[in-house]
Amino acid sequence: MDTSLSAQLEAALRDVAGDGSALTSMTIDFAAEAGEGALEQKAWVERATRSLVFAQGELRRPNGSLAASASAVFRRAVD
Repeated sequence: MDTSLSAQLEAALRDVAGDGSALTSMTIDFAAEAGEGALEQKAWVERATRSLVFAQGELRRPNGSLAASASAVFRRAVD
């Protein structure tokens, strides 16, 4: 399945933000060269408040070079 780098990053960031979190903003930086092969995803939460989650993520090529990185803000569902 060929999924865009943007979609892969968004999915990884949504996973770490948690269920019920809504994407508010996302910034993506793409590497200059295109590459082949499966990409390794990594995503983590930089900071979280009661209502917001600030997350970072990256996709790396098999050789370890960066394919793309992203930062995003999610709004948590508040009960």
